[in-house]
Amino acid sequence: MNTPINWQQLKKTAFDAPLSGLFEADELRAMWLWWLEKRADIDRSTYVSRQFDAVTAQLAAQLAADVLELQQGVPFQYVINESWFLDRSFVLNRAVLIPRPETEELVRWILEEEGSRTEVRLIDLGSGSGIIPISIALAKPAWQVYGLELSPEAMATAQENAQRLGATVQWIEGDMLEAELPAWDILVSNPPYIPYAEADSLLPRVREQEPAMALFSPDEEPLLFYRSIANRMRNAGKGKTVYLELNYEKAPEIGGLFEGFECEFKSDLQGKARMLRVRS
Repeated sequence: MNTPINWQQLKKTAFDAPLSGLFEADELRAMWLWWLEKRADIDRSTYVSRQFDAVTAQLAAQLAADVLELQQGVPFQYVINESWFLDRSFVLNRAVLIPRPETEELVRWILEEEGSRTEVRLIDLGSGSGIIPISIALAKPAWQVYGLELSPEAMATAQENAQRLGATVQWIEGDMLEAELPAWDILVSNPPYIPYAEADSLLPRVREQEPAMALFSPDEEPLLFYRSIANRMRNAGKGKTVYLELNYEKAPEIGGLFEGFECEFKSDLQGKARMLRVRS
């Protein structure tokens, strides 16, 4: 009679061994603990006491399928359909970008600078999974928060996240270049900003797995989306504020689009100009 495999044995043979050449040891450990929470409902704080528990055939098969996807270059967040943003779990799939730490910094900046305001109409342009408007709506429930998104699949993901987390966000399906917006006080956006000609500079798992429409801007006009936002601001009158995540290599050019307004750049934790605030 075969002895059932336990979690410690499975980790060594079916997770660490096939993936050790693809990921660093610390990253592997973090992924393993995250996988246990998501797939096996084993909290990382109790794993030590449960590592010798027998593994069901169903969970062993699920691990094998997930490891195969990881070996094929699928990002871990897409494999388990989950990512964390500002200490909250968001549903994720290949219709939306994987959240970045820089976007967390952008949201924190908005809440630090604008959090004392009571009546605000805020619109996020290109919401994807909804991480920006949902996080802001949860932090400032009295604000009117909108999220605009062109992709129906991404919109469905954002709506699911809002429902799961109990956030009140009004969703607008439309093109951020052309959509008619309701009255607003603050615009926020992390628009597509990588020219297609620079696609090879991206990691394969980004270039090949994440949605192109959320990553790339036209080669002939790489600042198209920033220019559109600048035009919206010029037509909106006084007392408006825009917060943007940037292609740091083009920060001066992006700032130039907002000539005549009060502009402030903010660096990320690596010292790169990744955020811009504009006031009229």
